[in-house]
Amino acid sequence: MLSCSTTSQPTNKTESKPNIVVILTDDQQFDAAAFNGNEVILTPGIDQLAGQSRRFTQANVAFALCSPSRAALLTGRYGSANGVLELNSRLHAGEKTIAQYLKAAGYATGMSGKWHLPTPPGQLGFDFHNYFYSNGTYYGREIFDMGDTLRPEIHCDAYCADRSVDFIREQAGREQPFFLFHCTQTPHMDHRHTWPAQDTTKAKYRAEAMPVPANRLDDLSGKPEYLRSVRNRTQAQKYGYPDPAAIQAHTLDYYAVITEMDGFIERVLRELDAQGIADNTYVFFLSDNGWMLGDHGFTSKVLPYRPSSKVPFLVRGPGIAADTSAALVSNLDVLPTILELVGTEVPANLHGKSLLPLLRGAQQEVRPAIVYEGLGGYGGAQPNLTIITDEFRYIVTYKDAALEEVDFRELYHQRDDFWEMNNLADQPEYGETLRELELYIDRHQQNILQEKS
Repeated sequence: MLSCSTTSQPTNKTESKPNIVVILTDDQQFDAAAFNGNEVILTPGIDQLAGQSRRFTQANVAFALCSPSRAALLTGRYGSANGVLELNSRLHAGEKTIAQYLKAAGYATGMSGKWHLPTPPGQLGFDFHNYFYSNGTYYGREIFDMGDTLRPEIHCDAYCADRSVDFIREQAGREQPFFLFHCTQTPHMDHRHTWPAQDTTKAKYRAEAMPVPANRLDDLSGKPEYLRSVRNRTQAQKYGYPDPAAIQAHTLDYYAVITEMDGFIERVLRELDAQGIADNTYVFFLSDNGWMLGDHGFTSKVLPYRPSSKVPFLVRGPGIAADTSAALVSNLDVLPTILELVGTEVPANLHGKSLLPLLRGAQQEVRPAIVYEGLGGYGGAQPNLTIITDEFRYIVTYKDAALEEVDFRELYHQRDDFWEMNNLADQPEYGETLRELELYIDRHQQNILQEKS
């Protein structure tokens, strides 16, 4: 198991600058990890990482879709600014990634695993790269490894874990610090819309023990009309939702592939210990978005509800005490936090906030609210902006991408209405709350217009 002590001083040769590892999983909902209170799922490797980390319990992504979420993490900027609002959209010219910032700061940069931007990683600052594009089969996957095209028979995440280990070993003996971006395919569905876990892994679970969301029978009253025909709903019906047995069968497979993924990730983390560099390495662990397993009768992500936008988020490293934080944080915060950790100036145009004050225990929050920017329209979703605070989730759905005419408003009390079933937007006693939340919406729309001007 992992043996990193997170409070000792750096021990590798390059004590002036730490190594950085960002581990990004795919479609892992906040609850799909034992360290976040799930008593059914088996995730011993990342549970141990969590026990050594600052664990954020209120982490949401900028937008719950593969390409936009990854672009937001890499640039620290919303899709309305960086250009990536849809699957396979390109970053605007001039956008800089974590790898480009760190390469300029003297870092060796490596990327291993799933890549979901049309511009290859080698053109966005990564010196070492082995990757597979978008989604597909878990086994026999086409992988682009430093110019070679391969189809290894083993699990694509196992192959990329091995290559991440190779990168760590190669860099460990050098004076130069390194940045590794390790991205899994798991637990995203494969090309057949299944989770192909091994039978031996699935045998660790029982279908009848799988959780079923309390809002699976949501008739969508108090929610926008488009949700009745959105892909999340129609695809869920093809899967047999909201029947509990169908949801439980899916959840078992989903949990099983996460258990397998846990072992691959643990392999990468163990190598940091084996090379004696864990004490001078910051590890970020999070997912690109969540996943809905029957919540509101939906599957998939994209939509601005809690299971879609909320993700696990851990940070381990020297000087970071293992603890829990309820601060509102975002995947946008990864880049500015890393830049501050390595002593590089944080550009003023980033939308994320450095979490270093939280990691050092100097303050309790970095913002009063998070903006979720659902502007892509994937799968029939209408454009929306969502404000997430400690108490509320306020969703404004628009008629079209111009964001000028409001179609629907939703307001959920996050503490009293965990399942987001009671829309408070039309209740007079919440009028002042709506007006306050609207200020965040207005401010974000102004920022969008400024970016376009």
